[in-house]
Amino acid sequence: MKKSISVIIPLYNEERNLEAIITNINDIVSSLFDDYELLIFDDASTDKTGDIIDMFAKKNSKIKVFHNKKNMNTGYNFRMGIKYATKKYTMLLAAPDMLIPDSLKNYMTKTGTAAIVSNYVRNKKARLLYRRIISYLVTAALNLMFGLHIKYYLGQLICESKAIEEVRTTTNSFGLPAEVFIRLVKKGSSYKEFPIDIRKMKENSTSAFRIRNIAGFIAMVLRLFFEINFNKKKRKSSWL
Repeated sequence: MKKSISVIIPLYNEERNLEAIITNINDIVSSLFDDYELLIFDDASTDKTGDIIDMFAKKNSKIKVFHNKKNMNTGYNFRMGIKYATKKYTMLLAAPDMLIPDSLKNYMTKTGTAAIVSNYVRNKKARLLYRRIISYLVTAALNLMFGLHIKYYLGQLICESKAIEEVRTTTNSFGLPAEVFIRLVKKGSSYKEFPIDIRKMKENSTSAFRIRNIAGFIAMVLRLFFEINFNKKKRKSSWL
């Protein structure tokens, strides 16, 4: 695969198994791409996450580390990563601890098959029941609101860097991938969705459902809905 990629990885208090996670990601990316960079964001972690990624950065020039002075949320880190990315493709990689390496590798081989390469969880029962219900409702609502038929909006995304750099992003919440996905598809970008397997989820395994995150996601969706559907003049000139 003669391609280059920037992989953006936000982390918050992920010290458990982090060395193995970063090693796996680096091995996968280096085996598939001619050139790459891992842009890793420590979102003001209170454990040893920052120290661990600094250690990797000292050993590998392909790894670039950014430390936030305060917790800014996943979307902010993705936005900053998009700004600093320098390769042909950009990948938004959240919750790397939940992904099975072989499945992640298979997904990443699809890079370039469309302008947007996304994924959806194949082994759904690995997720907690309430997470499956929320995911179903969110996906159904977004498809209805934006007239789309996407299987999942909040998975990992791999996009052409030139395209994603031109997208206007407005949220620091976990909904940033959904905003990018919707804006690019409504602009006319091609997309493909592929299955991916995850590890069995445990209770309290994510901070995505904090009030700040939920409020940010809802605000983004409503803002984007009215922007796309009711402000055609602004949409044509500046929404991308």
